[in-house]
Amino acid sequence: MGRLSDSSRRGSGRAVAVWALLGAISLLGCTPVTQSTAPPDTGLPAAAPPTLPTPTGSAPTGSPPSASPQAASFTWSARPTDFPGEDGASLTNVAAGPAGIVALSARGPDEGGPMMSLWGSAAGLTWHAIKPTGLPDRAYIGGLWGAAGLYWLRGALPDSDDPGILYRSSDGVTWRESRQMTSAVHIWAVVDGCAASITSSRAACPIFLLGSKDVNGAIWRSMDGGDTWAKATIDDATGWRGAQDAAPVEIRGVVATSGGLLAFGNGLAKATDTGGYLQARFWRSSDAGVTWSRVPNAAPLGELYVESVVARPDGIVAAGRSVEESIAVALRSTDGGQTWSRSTTSGARADGILSRVFGTSGGLVGLGYADPAAVDTFPVAEHVWSSEEGSSWRTGPAGDLEGGIVEDAVQLGGRIVAVGRGWTTDATGTWEAPFGPAAWVLELEGS
Repeated sequence: MGRLSDSSRRGSGRAVAVWALLGAISLLGCTPVTQSTAPPDTGLPAAAPPTLPTPTGSAPTGSPPSASPQAASFTWSARPTDFPGEDGASLTNVAAGPAGIVALSARGPDEGGPMMSLWGSAAGLTWHAIKPTGLPDRAYIGGLWGAAGLYWLRGALPDSDDPGILYRSSDGVTWRESRQMTSAVHIWAVVDGCAASITSSRAACPIFLLGSKDVNGAIWRSMDGGDTWAKATIDDATGWRGAQDAAPVEIRGVVATSGGLLAFGNGLAKATDTGGYLQARFWRSSDAGVTWSRVPNAAPLGELYVESVVARPDGIVAAGRSVEESIAVALRSTDGGQTWSRSTTSGARADGILSRVFGTSGGLVGLGYADPAAVDTFPVAEHVWSSEEGSSWRTGPAGDLEGGIVEDAVQLGGRIVAVGRGWTTDATGTWEAPFGPAAWVLELEGS
């Protein structure tokens, strides 16, 4: 059956996979295309921007000096001791919005059960515990996202058959219901579908709830800020289910292009397949997300298990890994996602996953992690990728995260904030020390 169980493995793999989040400073001398509004004053003590060390290292062979990425390492924002009462937990999700950053702290089933709490930060430098209202007293939170100027989460009662409710909040503190969920729905993301080419006003911008229903890919659409939702019509989003295994179609994201909206996810190549590798699937919409047509699965789409997609005026880039092995793969389209070509990825750290891409007006930055994670030694290997327009990628110098595992990251203005778990001792060379939630900050020079 190939990798039919790969989606479930990837869902839990983020907890042990090591993200390496560095900035290609030479490509970031500008304001990012997607930039959040500067967060308001939340009463937190002012914190000075971290001083970033300048690592040493030679440029990748064959790269012109002017295009060589100059990477800078993350500095600590907060260590486990800065999150009292959270020993044995990890910050598993992070979202940016109008009130700054909200992060989810969670323990695994073998570390005390699904006890979860929320933490807030104005800009990722100092953190405070959030005491939410409108959520169950002891909530199991199945994801946290930022979209359409709001924070979103799915909350449910643990140790029960409660399928959960999709909640929304403008400040991360006061939450209200958006819609009832069902146990058959797995949410991958809540995203904003607004773009100048799609709508003339922000009020007319759709919000999308993306994921799978049973084994089929699903998209729900809201035009009123999440008050009501309608299920979109999606061509060829059928998954496969066998007696003991399944291959769901996972719809993970939506990006706006000059020709309309492009949705992306993974599934078997065809709905009639009963085996093989999960691979990238794409759909296009020209009616603001009401209906979606499948992009033909022509080569090289079958080579990619997609993790992230970014759209820029000069093209669309889809990033992830090979469907057959853990080797970074990036594809590029210059016609709105109708046809794709495989990009060149080079460097000693190409073994792994190109998991996230950020677009700036000066180029592209990719973030990656090793697969499997090197959990035996400190510091862990980090990955940074850079590209001018996405056709050729190169890796930059390695750095370190001072003994931690990053599980999620978000860009807020000229700063990347990474969250995960860290150890109470500094670079001990062992993974046996007590751990807790931790955060790191990377300033993007010139943003």
